[in-house]
Amino acid sequence: MITGMITRRPLPPAPPPEDEPAWPDEAALLAERATALAELTRRGLGVARLLGLWLLAGAAALGWACVALAVQSLGETGFDPVGGAVALFLAALLLIPAAVGFGFWLHRGAVIRQRLTAWAELTDEPAADERALAHSRSVLWLLPSVVLSPAGAGVIGVALAEASSRETAVSGTAYQLGLGATILLTGAVGIAQALTQRHWAVRLRPRLPPRPRGGAHR
Repeated sequence: MITGMITRRPLPPAPPPEDEPAWPDEAALLAERATALAELTRRGLGVARLLGLWLLAGAAALGWACVALAVQSLGETGFDPVGGAVALFLAALLLIPAAVGFGFWLHRGAVIRQRLTAWAELTDEPAADERALAHSRSVLWLLPSVVLSPAGAGVIGVALAEASSRETAVSGTAYQLGLGATILLTGAVGIAQALTQRHWAVRLRPRLPPRPRGGAHR
């Protein structure tokens, strides 16, 4: 199932309310906070989560291809109701789970962000906070996403131009529009994920001590 890889492991829980002491001392609090921040950061900006987004996009792209086949079967290449029905069924089998999975994917990201913020606001611990900034992970998300977004926009632009000049059949236009929108959305979501992490890091950064400057000490 497409959503299986998104929901297979539970996330670290949110910290308990302030009026319910849960740690015997500050060292225990800092240790659990560091563990939760590291795990939530890894899960929120991990490679598995990025691949999950791309897997959903791939399923949606295949679904749009089935939509194009259905259009061909029901008019462009003759009338084939059986083939059209099968193609529509396959399209629904791919597009509906992809949409549902994307909804779960977004919800999981919101939960990760809420818990990450809750743990970060408990107290300060420079080493754990510095690791939670996750600059390299943000770049990992941002670089492919800034390529996907204009690529998707380009596919949509080509589809609209060819449709206006009637150079492409309706089925081809439908597939190109669906594919372009899927690529564009995938890139935009990846960019938003990276920028959201950056915004959160900017809010956390003032609490961190300044990094020591290099150079000789006298």
